[in-house]
Amino acid sequence: MIATTAGALPGVRLVHGAADTPVGGVVIDSREVRPGDLFVAIRGGHAFTGAARDAGAAAVLVEEAHAAGEPAAGVVLAARDTVEALAAIGAANAAAATRCTVVGVTGSSGKTSTKDALAAVLGRTFRVVASASSHNNEIGVPLTLCRIGPHDDVAVCEMAMRGPGQIAALAAIAGPRVAVVTNVGTAHLGMLGSRRAIAEAKAELVTALPDDGVAVLPHDEPLLAEARRAGLRVLEFGEGDGPDVALVARVARPGGQQARFRVGEAEIEVALPVEGRHQALNVAAALAVAHALGVPLADAAAGAAGIRLQRWRGEAIVLPGGAVVLNEAYNANPASLGAALEALGERAVGSRRIAVLGEMAELGDEGPELHRTSGRQAAERGVTVLVAVGDAAAAYLEGAGPDVEGHRVADAAAAIELLAGLVRPADAVLVKGSRSAGLEGVAEGLAGRLTNRSEP
Repeated sequence: MIATTAGALPGVRLVHGAADTPVGGVVIDSREVRPGDLFVAIRGGHAFTGAARDAGAAAVLVEEAHAAGEPAAGVVLAARDTVEALAAIGAANAAAATRCTVVGVTGSSGKTSTKDALAAVLGRTFRVVASASSHNNEIGVPLTLCRIGPHDDVAVCEMAMRGPGQIAALAAIAGPRVAVVTNVGTAHLGMLGSRRAIAEAKAELVTALPDDGVAVLPHDEPLLAEARRAGLRVLEFGEGDGPDVALVARVARPGGQQARFRVGEAEIEVALPVEGRHQALNVAAALAVAHALGVPLADAAAGAAGIRLQRWRGEAIVLPGGAVVLNEAYNANPASLGAALEALGERAVGSRRIAVLGEMAELGDEGPELHRTSGRQAAERGVTVLVAVGDAAAAYLEGAGPDVEGHRVADAAAAIELLAGLVRPADAVLVKGSRSAGLEGVAEGLAGRLTNRSEP
């Protein structure tokens, strides 16, 4: 955080303590407090201000309704709404970091992986701050902005949305100079009603750019055409001859892929430690940003070779006996599921393919048909065993048809039980679903069951 004091924080009222108390960082979890931090109490967090003080917090910020209940110890700040106050603090810190370029990342899928790719690709040249985990909402974005220090060059902010206007609100806080839209898919179709409406919501990030900003957009996406404006620099990424940054060729290998990219007039080849064409395209988007910011191509390539994705995204777990689980359990929508099925096919050359699929949430009235379509896609991709987890996931089996061995189970625990007797050595297993499906523990649970089974 840029050097500041409790009294200089915007949107708050000093209730008790010294206004000139330095504030070194901002946290919302009392377990993460370090000496000198500001603890912001959000959604019941006022119950933990004591723990924050004990951990060394320089100040605590509570909502006005709870200010009277705070002991007269240390620095106490109050605001009508602590989420709004956190946004103001994050925006002020970003504005004070005059040397730092904010890069906003949004899209129907691939946001977090692209954010991770950006951190790696830019990190050889710049000091980079990137969203932790999926800090991509009205709380997470300000927390990322609060982590910007006086010597940081780039802040990569992932931005998600649940409806129109939300990305615009996040962009107003962050002030991005570079905007990345990974794709326009059908995630949130139930809330927004059409891909056009989804594109309009994602394009809010591009609209927020200053006139000298840079938009990095997927090649040949007509739904984003209206986001372009005269004078705005636009770089496209994708495949083939058309994009400014293109994935030219790739060879899949266990645990990664060899990929060749064209960046402007030059080409680079990178041994990427991530699997799947979709991940290579995420890297192409990151390379476009690097190109816009003047990162030497050799540095960008070296950074790309060191990408590390967040948990439950493209994790490859080798089970006892030799089967491999591709753990993509963090979230799912039709586009990301299609990409994961393609990656499963590349990993499972010569092996049996098993897909363990939970529901794809927030698809509205089109949900059942989209699940059936994904089931058909699984069959076309060579899946021989499909395990549908939960009621909504049953439509996968309808789409997959009779040639795919289908199983329907109630929940993740039942899936583990079934898989423990089903998985054979050399199988390749994909686990994917929306967070509501709760499949995050399937891979580890299955590994534990197979370990126990193999013990004498």
